[in-house]
Amino acid sequence: MLKNCNTGPIKNISVLVVGSSSDSKHHLQEMLKDQSVTLTFAGSVQEAKQCILQDTLSLYDAYLFDNSQYYEDNLMLLKALKKNGQYAVVPVIFQADIEDMSLVQQGLQHGVYFYLLKPYTQEFLLSVLKAAVTGFDHQQALSQNLTALESSNGGLESKLQVAKFHIKTVEDAKSLSCTLAFIAPKPKEVALGLFELMTNAIEHGSLNISYQEKTHLIQANCLQAEINHRQKLPKYCKKIVTVEFERKPNFLQFTIRDMGEGFDYIPYLDFSVERAMDSHGRGVMIANKLSFDELFYEDNGCTVVGRVFN
Repeated sequence: MLKNCNTGPIKNISVLVVGSSSDSKHHLQEMLKDQSVTLTFAGSVQEAKQCILQDTLSLYDAYLFDNSQYYEDNLMLLKALKKNGQYAVVPVIFQADIEDMSLVQQGLQHGVYFYLLKPYTQEFLLSVLKAAVTGFDHQQALSQNLTALESSNGGLESKLQVAKFHIKTVEDAKSLSCTLAFIAPKPKEVALGLFELMTNAIEHGSLNISYQEKTHLIQANCLQAEINHRQKLPKYCKKIVTVEFERKPNFLQFTIRDMGEGFDYIPYLDFSVERAMDSHGRGVMIANKLSFDELFYEDNGCTVVGRVFN
């Protein structure tokens, strides 16, 4: 594994913090004072909505809901944002007490996939922020690709019946996930799920990067460098990921198959307290809960099938 990659503070990001107490506000400011993070504080859900809507050309990189006492109000704002395509892709982070996991389950049902479980350290805070913003960057790139496809697909969504592709790189995954998602009824959600599953197949299947190794690589800002390095090694350079599409009478089926050794996928299908503040590990859950109507694994985890009903 590569070592001595460039490390440094978190990249420039803008976070809207909703409902912080004075103590919590001070705590966040202290933890992030040496980071390139701009915090905007809104004392209430109503104030937060004004902050979001007053400048429609500038999106926050993440929303952090800091007060679980107004959980229902937070969910109402979240529902309103999810109805607007411009704001729906901005990641939401909820603070929660580890004793009250029912709030986490409610949040998951409304598309909240990032949580700060109290009490947390600076390391955990930065880990969750990085994970949320990285996901947001991927979503923005996928959305841009989908927009470009709208004027050039030539009716692909109705013509394609069966297809098979081979991919090797993360860029391949980004391009193909958008192409295939354009066929689906909810392309943005499906594109994200396909990208996450294809990326998993490349990183963990083709290149045998373990969960722990990926954690360390992300912390060291070395993940992409390690991917590039391994793809040149004789052990990995010929490995491919096979992606198949088939139009069934009642659903669209996407199958992703890698040449790895497989993994125990069951813990990753749902939220895990143990991984709640990790810098990665949410892709399968997002694909399962957001992108596909059905998702199941075969071949010891080497093959994943996602279905979208017509």
